[in-house]
Order: sequence, then structure tokens, then C-alpha cells
Amino acid sequence: MLSLIDVKNNSEYIDKSRVVYNEAFLPEERWNFDLTIENRENFNYTFYSIVDDENNNFVGIVMIWTFDEFYYIEYIAIDKNLRGNNYGSKAISNVLDMLNDKFTVLEVEPYDLNEIAKKRIEWYKRFDFILSDYEYNMPSIDKENKASTIKMQIMTNKEIKSKDEFDNITKILIDNVYKPRLDNIAKWSKID
Repeated sequence: MLSLIDVKNNSEYIDKSRVVYNEAFLPEERWNFDLTIENRENFNYTFYSIVDDENNNFVGIVMIWTFDEFYYIEYIAIDKNLRGNNYGSKAISNVLDMLNDKFTVLEVEPYDLNEIAKKRIEWYKRFDFILSDYEYNMPSIDKENKASTIKMQIMTNKEIKSKDEFDNITKILIDNVYKPRLDNIAKWSKID
């Protein structure tokens, strides 16, 4: 059994979380870790450490935003030394159980980008996520700490019925997740 432990209530796993975060995501796909941790005070954002209850071992991270319209799984990653032990499947199942089958959103790189993107999309499909037909430009930070974008797609646990619905989802993400970070980027000198 895995537990999701809110980092703001238990800082024991912050250093391990930093390592997994920085190893699992490319620099252009991640924000400065300290900026990400700072979000933990945001009422609609929770940064969890994933812990194996059997041996109390840290196994990974998941970051979830709660909006009126949907949940957004921003990041989920398993320690690279523990991959292949079914922790990813157990973690996503725990997260989805916790979210009570409410509308849930995550971002993925387009299917045709590379083999890793294809495998990631197929993996999420095993948990009944549906790939939207639309791409969008996800705000990010380039190597010089300047605002940039990355082509992304949305996957959801319920079908997106229209382009308007898709546009509403991306607007909520941009306005509530990305814009505040970009507005504060001057405080941060580099990406971890």
C-alpha cells in the first residue's frame, strides 16, 4: 500500500522529492523546485511525497491542483531506482481513488514527439485517461530563464466534448498555474 504525504505537513521527504523532480523532468518542463515548493502554501495546490507503507520508503512525488472545474495532476514521478516495481501504477491508482473519479486533467507531450511520449500516453490510457484532439502551447521557462512555450496535449479521465471546453481547461491552467509563476520568475535566478 502507498500513502500520499502532504509535504507541507511533513518536510522529511523534501530533499528526496527535489532529486526525483529534477531527474524525472527535463529543465524546460519543470519550474525551479523552490518555486514549486513555495506553491505548497497555495490553498488549491498540494505537493505529495509517495511513500511505501510496508517499509516506510520514499518512492516518488505527485503534485495536484484543485479547481472548481477539475483536478490537475501537474507532476507524477517515481524514483528512477524504483521504476519497474509497479509503484507508478499503484501511485496513479491511489491518486485517482483519492480524487473520487472527479474530472481530472494532466498534460502530456504530443504522441508523435518521440517513443517516450508514446509510451507515456499509452500508460495513462491504461488508467482510462483520454487524449484530447487538441494541442496547446504550455508556458515554460527556457535555459536563460525567459518565458517560453512547449507543445503539449491534455489527457482527462472524462471525454472533452468541445474545443470550448478544452480552451476553458487550458485558460484555467495558464491563469492559475503558469501565469503566477511567470509573474514571479524574476525572483528566481535559475532552474535547479
